[in-house]
Amino acid sequence: MSLLGPGLDGLSGPLNPDDLGAVHPVWAADVAAYGPWSRDGQGLYRAAGAPDGAPLCVCGPCASALDVAWALVRAQGLPEWGAVLATAQSAGRGQLRRAWSGAPGDILAAWRWPLPPGPWAPLLPLLVGAVVADELAARGAAVRIKWPNDLLVDGRKVGGILVEERGGVVVAGLGLNLGGAPRDHELRDARAPRAACLEPATAIKSIFGLWRSLVERAENWYILKVSGGSPAQFLEDLTLRLAWVGREVRVCEAESEFTARLLGLAPDGGLVLERAGRRVTLHSGSVFLP
Repeated sequence: MSLLGPGLDGLSGPLNPDDLGAVHPVWAADVAAYGPWSRDGQGLYRAAGAPDGAPLCVCGPCASALDVAWALVRAQGLPEWGAVLATAQSAGRGQLRRAWSGAPGDILAAWRWPLPPGPWAPLLPLLVGAVVADELAARGAAVRIKWPNDLLVDGRKVGGILVEERGGVVVAGLGLNLGGAPRDHELRDARAPRAACLEPATAIKSIFGLWRSLVERAENWYILKVSGGSPAQFLEDLTLRLAWVGREVRVCEAESEFTARLLGLAPDGGLVLERAGRRVTLHSGSVFLP
C-alpha cells in the first residue's frame, strides 16, 4: 500500500497521510491502523503495516482514477490485480459518458484485471459486477446487478463499473457510494436509477480492509469461474442476481427507445428481451423501469 505523495503531473494532486486522514473518518482509521508511514526516494508514502498482495496506490484529487491507472500501466507500475484509489475525482466517467464524481469516503477505483480468454472477454463487466456484488452481499447488502454494469440495492444505484481495454490490458473503473450519494433532484438523467449509500448497512470500517478482501475474492473467483468453469454456468448463476428479470422495462438503444420484457442473459453477455412477441438481444444501450 502506498500514497502517491508528489502526485502525477497533470493527472492527480499530492497526498500525504495527514491529508488522507482528513478526507473521511474511515480513511483516518486506516491511516492509523496501517502506519507508520515512511516516504521513499520516489516520494511515495509506504505503509509499514500493509499486508502482502497486489499493490494498492492511493492518489490525491484527480480528474479520473482511470487516467491515473493507465499512466501507471504505461510506466510498468500497475500489475494485474493492482489498483488505484482516488480521494476525489472531477471527471470520472461511466456508461454512456455519464459523469461519476463521488463523495468523500466513497470508493473511486481503477482496478487492473487479467484479460480473460475467448468467450469470457465480453463478460468481463459482468464478472467484475458479480465479484463486487458477492463481496457486498457477504457484508449484508442485497445487491442486484443492473445490466450491463450498475449495482443496485432496493432499486437504487449504489455503484457502477466501467471496463476499458487497451492493447490487451484491462482496467475496470469502480465507484461505490460509501460516503454519500447524490440526491434525487441532483441527477440530471431522469431515466437513471436514483442513488443510495451503502452505509450503514454494510458497516465498513476500513477501506483498505474492504479492498484487500475484494481482491482476494476476485482472484479466487477468477480461478474458480474462469479457469475452472464455463461461461454458460456463470451466466445462469448470475441471472439469479440480475435486476428486473421478468419485468417490463424501457430500452434506450442508439436513437430508438422501446418497451420490452427482460428475460435474462445471452451466451455472449447480451441482455435477452421479449419485444412484441419475439426475442431480441441487446448488446449496447441501457434499460430502466418505465
